[in-house]
Amino acid sequence: MKVLSLVLALLLTLSPLMASAEELMLEYYATLSPRDTYSSSGQPLDDVCAIVQQDRANVHKFGNPDQEQPDGFFTTPARRAMISGKCDYSRSHHTVERIRSQYIGFVLVRVYGSAGNVTRVQILEAAG
Repeated sequence: MKVLSLVLALLLTLSPLMASAEELMLEYYATLSPRDTYSSSGQPLDDVCAIVQQDRANVHKFGNPDQEQPDGFFTTPARRAMISGKCDYSRSHHTVERIRSQYIGFVLVRVYGSAGNVTRVQILEAAG
């Protein structure tokens, strides 16, 4: 009985941790282009996460993608806002200056999270 109580207590302690485990929610290919480096109101964007958000707005809100696939998640402004501050990328390959000056080609975007909440957006070089 004592062992069963300990096991139950351990499970109750770990269940919130297991429920919040980060999982791959979706992945898609995108092209981050100079057009994505300006907000919908024409203001320059100086953050890679903001550029990824604008790329998704260009796809979903404006129907104006750069040779890329749409995703089924970032279809609303609230969901696109979940990208902010959560980007994980190579600082040497994905800089604002590089994106603004040229098409950097395809990137693979992997979105991690739990229960519909984004915890990390990984941006990787991809062949295209």
